[in-house]
Amino acid sequence: MYQHNGVCFEYPDSWEVIDDDNDDLIRAITIECPNEGYYTIDIYNSEQAPSIENYIERSLKYFIKELPFGFKMLSEPSQDVERTIHQKSEIEGLKLEFIIRTLFRHKIKYINSYFRVQSGSKISHISGQFLAEHEVDSVAGFNKIIASYSSV
Repeated sequence: MYQHNGVCFEYPDSWEVIDDDNDDLIRAITIECPNEGYYTIDIYNSEQAPSIENYIERSLKYFIKELPFGFKMLSEPSQDVERTIHQKSEIEGLKLEFIIRTLFRHKIKYINSYFRVQSGSKISHISGQFLAEHEVDSVAGFNKIIASYSSV
């Protein structure tokens, strides 16, 4: 269980909260899991929160920019609506799937999931990025975070 400065959520025991950074515009919490999954919770005051579309666009650009030398996204990501439970209610998000080619021409399939959660005067964008080969465990842990998430 994570509880700090008004934010609370549960996550799997083998996962680790590695960063909780705050500035005037955004609070960013980063969670890692042992199978190379990477999860973020970006918390905004309601009036400063970007749309989910702008958030996804910015996030994807950052992901591509941070790829190692010789790595390349092979095509535009496919998009699907995704559903999960937050505080006992179903919410919708977006799931992006895409393939990255490594320097040695291996192909790796990634999944990025995005949800927007309103809690009081805050809007949180909760996202997960993981390898498709670890989808079952990654989605289960990600859903645990979202289901239990609250912010004041």
